[in-house]
Amino acid sequence: MQQFSPWIAGFPGLIWSIDIPHSRLKVFNRWSIPGLDVPRLLKDARYRKKAVRREDHALLMEFWDMLTARRPAAVTFRLTNGNGTYILQGWPGENDTLYYGFLKEAFLPAAYSADGRPGTCQMDIGGIGYPVFALDIPTRGLLIINDAARSLFAAASRDPNTLSLADIAPGGLAEKLLEAGNKALANDAWAGTLTFSNAQRGLFSAKVRLTPCGGAGEGRVVRVALLNIPENRKSAACPPSEEDAQTAPRPLREGLESLFAPYAGELDGLLFSDIQSHKGQVVVYGAGPAFRELRWGAEHAYEGTIAQDIERFGLRSLTVEDTLDSIKSIDWVLFAPHGIRSYFAKPFYTEQGLHAILILASIRPGSFGADAETRFASLMGPFERLIGAWRKG
Repeated sequence: MQQFSPWIAGFPGLIWSIDIPHSRLKVFNRWSIPGLDVPRLLKDARYRKKAVRREDHALLMEFWDMLTARRPAAVTFRLTNGNGTYILQGWPGENDTLYYGFLKEAFLPAAYSADGRPGTCQMDIGGIGYPVFALDIPTRGLLIINDAARSLFAAASRDPNTLSLADIAPGGLAEKLLEAGNKALANDAWAGTLTFSNAQRGLFSAKVRLTPCGGAGEGRVVRVALLNIPENRKSAACPPSEEDAQTAPRPLREGLESLFAPYAGELDGLLFSDIQSHKGQVVVYGAGPAFRELRWGAEHAYEGTIAQDIERFGLRSLTVEDTLDSIKSIDWVLFAPHGIRSYFAKPFYTEQGLHAILILASIRPGSFGADAETRFASLMGPFERLIGAWRKG
């Protein structure tokens, strides 16, 4: 990289990379746009929505869909304050976890999409390896269906080329999908768990992400991506001991504070994230000084959360070294505002899948190394038993 240093330093834009599984942005040079925090534009979804013109924002959302799918993409957009046009372009690296790109001023007459032509869904979905289709909310029509989706639902219809919403989500399942689609149109994205049907599996649940389409479909069409179909998993944490089984369950707040207390010298906060992906949300409960001002039972969208990354990439745990380098929405909405700079997150499963995450937080960056799970192993069993008792109570 050293031989490219002069070129990078003189590049008329920002050169960046994103570690996709860890949602971490790295910038290789300095470049500015007056009145704009350029790196934050790439990291913080809320900041991005305010900074970019409304009519261009849907295309920028599609760029992020292509990024998470590890597909080459390019889009131009304009800022709310200013007359210039900017181009954001990216491509996957040889290492499948890294995605590279640049942001610079564009000398083009108007916004364009990755495939260079207008359409209902501007970004290509055909080559993506997981099932994706475009759904027109008012008509309930399936407009675009990629090969992976046709293969998954082929037997649901006599002719896979004429798949309908009723084929893949019969009865009340369609209403749930349409409800999620309307939320995606209103809030830029919806992620969580939905139920579908095909001949091989019958009814099955899948983790999905819905985002609005731009172009001719803006305001009515959403892209539906089935990111993974979860398998039943068992938690690796310890089973209840006889002593614990005979102890009356503590109230949740008291229990979390009790778990935090012995580690008050190492941690600034402890968080329980209750995963409710069928509702498209998580609910959080905090202990420790860092979360004193956090509303008890605060709800956050599943989109952009720790849970989404853990399930999407099959992670055993997740460590964030610095929340200010993160591209996850939850880090900017929840952790950074409470002064949290780093955290370690451990998932817990039941037969139904992921149901809880324990998050250990610090106001200092880089507080959790590779030994974090071993270092805090004594917390895992008591936490799982506390949550199990709370659910039963």
